[in-house]
Amino acid sequence: MTDVMPSLIACLSPGMASGRLEIGAAERYVLVLVDGLGWANLYDESSRAPVLASLEAQQLTAPVPSTTATSLTSLTTGVDPACHGVVGFSFRTRPGVVLNTMAWDDPLSPPETVQAEPTWFEKGGVRCAAVVPDIFVGSGLSRAYLRGATLVGVSKEKDFAARVRQVVEVATEYPLTFVYERSLDHVAHLRGWQSSSWRRTLADIDGFIGALLGSLPPGTGVLVTGDHGMVDVPKTHRVFIEDTPVLDTGVGLIGGEARLRQLYTNEPEAVAARWSEWLGSRGQVRLRADALEWFGETVPSQAVLERIGDVVVALNQDWAVLTWLRPGEAGLIGMHGSLSHTERVVPLLKGES
Repeated sequence: MTDVMPSLIACLSPGMASGRLEIGAAERYVLVLVDGLGWANLYDESSRAPVLASLEAQQLTAPVPSTTATSLTSLTTGVDPACHGVVGFSFRTRPGVVLNTMAWDDPLSPPETVQAEPTWFEKGGVRCAAVVPDIFVGSGLSRAYLRGATLVGVSKEKDFAARVRQVVEVATEYPLTFVYERSLDHVAHLRGWQSSSWRRTLADIDGFIGALLGSLPPGTGVLVTGDHGMVDVPKTHRVFIEDTPVLDTGVGLIGGEARLRQLYTNEPEAVAARWSEWLGSRGQVRLRADALEWFGETVPSQAVLERIGDVVVALNQDWAVLTWLRPGEAGLIGMHGSLSHTERVVPLLKGES
């Protein structure tokens, strides 16, 4: 995933970046990020998405944790989480405080400080725009991963015809346009990716991409990718930390998400031992030093190091460990964040108008 933006910039602004991906020459590009579009999810239901399934495809690997905030930041900065520091859906930013990246709810941790790596929108030498839902214009996460792009808000996300017109208008002005589409992820979380609602939403997005390909100016390259895949978690495979004394004992703060938990504790060895024994084959439990390889090859700064859990737990198969501190987790069916092929492998689809 970290290769996408430098490869695009290398096509648009030779000399500014070196691309490792074969993108193909074009006068301008539109990059569509479909939240929750995993390789396995897409091709298991490819009959619902004939346009997407017809495009030239290659596999990309999402970072760990395989979650939106981390993946989006890796995509636009071109570096791994150990470098950019957005190490999960939620993580400790200072003693006693866990930041939720969607709400960016720690006022003493500005996005520009937490995520200080320049994005390719800033350093690529190309005029860029990002078409995102209105709610994200100016949000903390957008300030972390979209710096350098002109943000254009979408007011009616379900009006795909209007969105096509909006993207076409923006793309005629900017050489590189980033488009964020979140409905597939939303439906998967609430209904499961194997639901009829998910399949209908995939078909809607397929129509949106088809309409873009038919409406953008000739010579526009269109790329479609995802930030992670989805795993449906049955109720019988959900464990709540607070309801399980052996897991709750010794844990100070809880970060991450249900498929990749980050635990902050003064007794990491004891916590890791208890979790490992209790979970058995249901999860992989590592102390921070042993978990660093999951977050990338970069040696993290001290600030980033302290954001990563003292104990990191990656769930296997379709298991999840939830916390009542985030009651919304109990209502989710589709989840992500862990190490599986389904969660980490996403498509890069290439087309041209």
